[in-house]
Amino acid sequence: MNTADVKNIKLAKKYSNALLESAIEHNVLDKVYNDIIFVDETIKTNKELKEFLNSPLIKIEDKKDVISRLFSIHVEKITLDFIYLLLDNTRIAVLDEILNQFSSSYNRKNNVVTPNIISAVELDDNQKRKIINNLENKLLKKIKPQYIINKEIIGGLILEIEDKTIDCSLKTKFENMKKQLTKGSRYGSN
Repeated sequence: MNTADVKNIKLAKKYSNALLESAIEHNVLDKVYNDIIFVDETIKTNKELKEFLNSPLIKIEDKKDVISRLFSIHVEKITLDFIYLLLDNTRIAVLDEILNQFSSSYNRKNNVVTPNIISAVELDDNQKRKIINNLENKLLKKIKPQYIINKEIIGGLILEIEDKTIDCSLKTKFENMKKQLTKGSRYGSN
């Protein structure tokens, strides 16, 4: 991770914490969380809007006007004021990282874990429900999973939960068997 990334993460944490505190204080945390996701997705999926907001040649007031027209009827005033603050401080480019930080804080506050569940094939609804129920019972937290398909794991699952990885994939099991079989010499000597 380079210095600019570390700086952006620290900056995003400060902005995220300020937004979180304000949302809690005004009792609109869930709404602000959904607002930030909505604003971030809108900006990410609209190349022209992203370029417009990041352009140093466009006046901040013009940017605020566009933001107001796009979002004022859809988001809380706190969210709109927060986006204005990012524009005033030329920090709109850090919005995605702010969302990451805000989501982490929001999830911790609401006892939510967002694991990656990696499988070789698409899981059906019954399989997903069983996995979620098992994880919720073991972790005593609400589970909001991301499902990822990776055919290279052959079969089984890989669970990435916070900073832990539980690898129950066939690929890893085969690799472990291969290591066991090739351990030591071919002729059984130590």
